[in-house]
Amino acid sequence: MAEKIKTVYRYDSGGRGFRKAATLLIGLASLLVVFGVFWIKSWL
Repeated sequence: MAEKIKTVYRYDSGGRGFRKAATLLIGLASLLVVFGVFWIKSWL
């Protein structure tokens, strides 16, 4: 029987990169909300 080789890929940025990405995504989502409100108001 051949031995199974298990490769584990691990990425750990220490949480700093995650916080940076989360902040960027929250900022983009808030911009989308602002533009969405203006877009909906233009229809009314």
